[in-house]
Amino acid sequence: MEARFRRADGLYRRDGPAGRLGAAAHLWPFSQALAATLHLAGIAELAGSDQAHAADAALRRSLEALERYRDPCGAYGSDPPGRREVDVYYDDNAWVGLALVQLERLRPGAGWLHRAAELFAFATTGWDHRTDVPSPGGVFWLLQGRGRGRSNHDRNTVSTAPNAALGLHLRQLLGAAASRRAADEPAVTPETMCAWVQSALGERPGAPADGLFFDKIRGDGSVDRTLWSYNQGSMVAVEVLLARGAAGQSRALHLGRAEAIARRALDRWGRGWQRQPPAFIAITMRNLLMLHGPTGDGTLRERISGELAWLSDLAWDRWRGRGDLFSASGSGAATLLDQSAAVQLLALACWPPELYDRLA
Repeated sequence: MEARFRRADGLYRRDGPAGRLGAAAHLWPFSQALAATLHLAGIAELAGSDQAHAADAALRRSLEALERYRDPCGAYGSDPPGRREVDVYYDDNAWVGLALVQLERLRPGAGWLHRAAELFAFATTGWDHRTDVPSPGGVFWLLQGRGRGRSNHDRNTVSTAPNAALGLHLRQLLGAAASRRAADEPAVTPETMCAWVQSALGERPGAPADGLFFDKIRGDGSVDRTLWSYNQGSMVAVEVLLARGAAGQSRALHLGRAEAIARRALDRWGRGWQRQPPAFIAITMRNLLMLHGPTGDGTLRERISGELAWLSDLAWDRWRGRGDLFSASGSGAATLLDQSAAVQLLALACWPPELYDRLA
């Protein structure tokens, strides 16, 4: 991944013809390459000091490059600033925020947690306060009023649930008061975000523990009923994090919901994963691993571990091409997204279960 995609200035190069012109990767694949590097950093200590040093060096380069995407709105744009106006996506910034949380959990005091808090504050400003639309609420997919945000008014599971998870991580790491101060809209809490996904995009309204979650409410008010695996994984993570901060019956409720979503997801995609992009699969498995420790269901725990082992074998045996470049499309053309997803799966397969609580 580093040799094939990293540019001399620390950014990753874009896939396809534009990549040959030297364009930088969009923030979405950059965020997944950052996650892949963090997953490697999580096992580096087990491999020895040389590996740990290499992982930390790659992390430093990525964090320096990340700041090249800074946008005047206070978050990260889809591309480094240039001649044209760039879009700002709330889901892309959630992935970055979660990566910075995982950095803090792996390297306490790394110094980037304040940036993650700023990204959660940015997410709360994307909450839809309109009351004259179907299922009021939800976080818009991208910043409104500029670029694609002038015409796209979708409210998505992927822009809402991962930001709810980000807010819950920050609450645990910073404390409730500090995480509230970080948000510009304190009334928009992680619980608010979770409840909206359950009520607006739940497959089975009224039974959030039993269903999966649809993709989005389009700008015209219609529901896109596509089921993507990473949306289910994000909601598993939200429920696990809510369980961590609860006790008694409340903890059991949230943990039971996480288990139910995980079972439905594994029933639907387990050993199949057709039409699920590798990056979505990697995000799903990362979030399922967060449930591995807390669940008291030994069978579910074994299913999660077995699925990760099967997927890492699939990546190595089916996606790998020349020079250890990975492509799941069948075309043989490696992309940064596919490459980073394969690195994530292979790295996570090496994590010992006692480290799963450091994932984000």
